[in-house]
Amino acid sequence: MDEQKEKKVNDEFTKSEIESRKIKIGTVGNFIYAAFLLLIVGTALLISFLIRMERENYDKQYNELVSNMNYIPTESTNTENTDDKVQTIANIIDSAIADSNDSSGITSKDSAKQVLNEKLVVLYDGLILDTSKMDEVTLQYIDSTSDEKDKYVITYYSYENYSFQESKLGTLSNKIVGNLVKINNVGKIAISEDYDAIPRDIKVINTVPDVITDDTKNYDSVKTIIVDLDGNGTEEYILTLANKSIGYSKISLYDAKGSKVNDLASIEKSKWKKDTNNEYYLSISNIEVIDIDNDGIMEIVLEIPHGTGDSTVSLLKYNNGKLSGKTGIECSLLSD
Repeated sequence: MDEQKEKKVNDEFTKSEIESRKIKIGTVGNFIYAAFLLLIVGTALLISFLIRMERENYDKQYNELVSNMNYIPTESTNTENTDDKVQTIANIIDSAIADSNDSSGITSKDSAKQVLNEKLVVLYDGLILDTSKMDEVTLQYIDSTSDEKDKYVITYYSYENYSFQESKLGTLSNKIVGNLVKINNVGKIAISEDYDAIPRDIKVINTVPDVITDDTKNYDSVKTIIVDLDGNGTEEYILTLANKSIGYSKISLYDAKGSKVNDLASIEKSKWKKDTNNEYYLSISNIEVIDIDNDGIMEIVLEIPHGTGDSTVSLLKYNNGKLSGKTGIECSLLSD
């Protein structure tokens, strides 16, 4: 009887010890499982953090590359020049990743723009406008008998009234004089490349800004174009002034402080056509402000009327207080 009682006590002790060990083992197991889960979660968070940092670094490098490149063509309507397009993009990338200042002193951004401008075509009223220099230039017709005439049948990005209008395929017109034609289906200024040709705001007001101290009270018609031409953070002023009682008008450029830079063009009554009664005054319709050569500076494109009917265009660039191009042009509608 005592042995059975002792055995029962031992069995109960053993059972209790086993249960205690199970509890301890279960607790340790839960701890290990929790630590394992924590390790997995921590590893996942670390990997996510590293991926995000790598992505941000990649985006930063990509944005810097795109900023340096300034522009990459996205389409070409001339399928015959596919190799040229690929080579152009390759040149842009090479320029963008090069050292920001090479031995010639030209930045990689400028180099990219020079590559883009090698085949840049600019039209004014459908005629070819030579933008290689700031000067008064004659608009050029296209010879319809030339083998190169079809290279002008491409997509153009049109600008007028100080804003982008649309992009369309330019087409050759019917013969105008002899074998000469122009490009139809385009705006006043048409550019063959898709870049931001109006990089800064342009405002037009009907008064003379207070900053300008010149006496303008003798002019009964006034319009002012306000724009930061060179992108230095200060605005310049292009004034069109007309005195209709004496038949005189002019276009003048003023700097940010209101000081006159120069008179750009003028016409007086004695230079109007004498065989008609039509009056002619220079106005903002003679002016477009646009980055004509993709260098970040907005040029003044001034249409100069002529008695023969074919206008010329004066290109002017104002950069850091210096004006390049022909100024003081005395317009005339009289036939030579």
